[in-house]
Amino acid sequence: MPIKGQMTGMLGVYLVAAELSKRGFIVSPTSRSAAGADLLVTDQACKKAWSVQVKTNSGRPNFWLVGAHAGRMKSDSHVYVFV
Repeated sequence: MPIKGQMTGMLGVYLVAAELSKRGFIVSPTSRSAAGADLLVTDQACKKAWSVQVKTNSGRPNFWLVGAHAGRMKSDSHVYVFV
């Protein structure tokens, strides 16, 4: 059985996917072993694409846990969403 943190994280990923879909984007979750991206997103015309890393926290956090690799992963098409 998944631990609470894993469930919270997956809830955030699917909430972000649902919101992006609602706004007209094409969204696909990645496999859990994918490094750096939880979602792959494109516009309807497939002219722009983004990788999305979702960070989810329950409660009212005053910090966000991001891995050491966050500083090395720099791209105009890679974004973070904090939930």
